[in-house]
Formats: sequence, C-alpha cells, structure tokens
Amino acid sequence: MAIIDLPSVNIEISHLSSNLAAELKLSYHGQRYDLIQAFASNKLELAQQRLQQKIAADPATRSDPNQYLLVQEVGYYSLWTLHSILDSANLTGATNCEWELQAASVWLFQDLWLQWQDLLGAGQLLVFADNLVGVNPLLKSKTDLDRLLNLDPLNSAKLADWCQADFIAFDRQLYQLTQKKIGHQFGDKLTVDIIESMPDALRSTLLAALNIKTP
Repeated sequence: MAIIDLPSVNIEISHLSSNLAAELKLSYHGQRYDLIQAFASNKLELAQQRLQQKIAADPATRSDPNQYLLVQEVGYYSLWTLHSILDSANLTGATNCEWELQAASVWLFQDLWLQWQDLLGAGQLLVFADNLVGVNPLLKSKTDLDRLLNLDPLNSAKLADWCQADFIAFDRQLYQLTQKKIGHQFGDKLTVDIIESMPDALRSTLLAALNIKTP
C-alpha cells in the first residue's frame, strides 16, 4: 500500500475535548479514519511493518484495500483505520493536558529505549533498566517497563496509577539517566531530536515538563 501524503488527506485536530476519538479525525475519499499509532520520521520501516501486521490480521482488508492508511505528515508518519465505534471508556477520564503528557512521555521512553539498545548494547541496557526502576517508585520491576514499551503512545487508556506529577518525574529521570550514560551534550541532542519529531501539542508539553528551551 502506498504512503499517502498529508495534502491528500484532511486531518482535523480539536483541543476542546478529553475524548481521544474527538481529538484526531482524518478524512480520505469521503471516509473517516481513526488513528492507530504515530511513528517518528526515522521509523518508516517500523510503521510499514505495523501496517502489514494489521492487514494480515484483518479480513476486512480483502474487501476494502483502504481499510488502513499510512500517512506521511510533517516530521512523522501516522497509521489510521476506517472509523468504527471505539470503546470510549478507555479514552475518557483524563484532561487533554494529562493525556498529552502521558502520550509524550511514552513516546519519549520508547524512542529512547531503541536508541539505548543501539548505543549501550544488551548488557548495559539491562543496567539502565535497573537504574530506572530504582529511581521511580511506580516502576516495581522491568515488567512495568515492558508494559510501557507495548503501549501505543497516541491511542492508549489513561494509566490510572500515574498522575501528571509522576509523568513529569519520569521524563526528568529519563533525561538525566540518558545524560549520565552517554554524556550531557549527546544526551541533550538525542532527547531534543526525539521531542522535535512529535506532534506540536506533545512537543510543547514535554519541553515544558523538562524545562528545555529550543530555538
């Protein structure tokens, strides 16, 4: 399936509701789509793999080749599916600001984790995971890290046991441990590059949480 360019679709973003289904709406050839997941601009291969997994697992694609769309946006790719009635119970209960901070925090963690794998190797990655669990009381074990790694940043239920202050503390721990492991200058650049790949609302929320100033 071809990658659809942003000018070919109409994406409406509303910041007036805490319901994620109302936050992002995509229209293409007269049909409405719901967001599945967003990927940083350097994660095209992962986005294509996820698309193929969805197609292979969904018999609806045999009758409608446009069941899924992969859209190239400014700074990232997004994967969408034809609109269906979603379980809104999973998407409510959080203010827009709380959801944006959670989404940005999970996105940052997942992208940093991939970078740590490449930069530190398997052995040091385990040490890093132990350090992170050690400084965050909400992380009881590496199982909790696995849970965060398997979340969809832009389409996940609010984590009931995490509040806004917890995500801010988590982001700062990620930032500080990254600087400690790979150096302040490189750690700063790596973190900012990941944040700059996020949608505007997530980027500004995370920059404020980390008190990072960008040009």
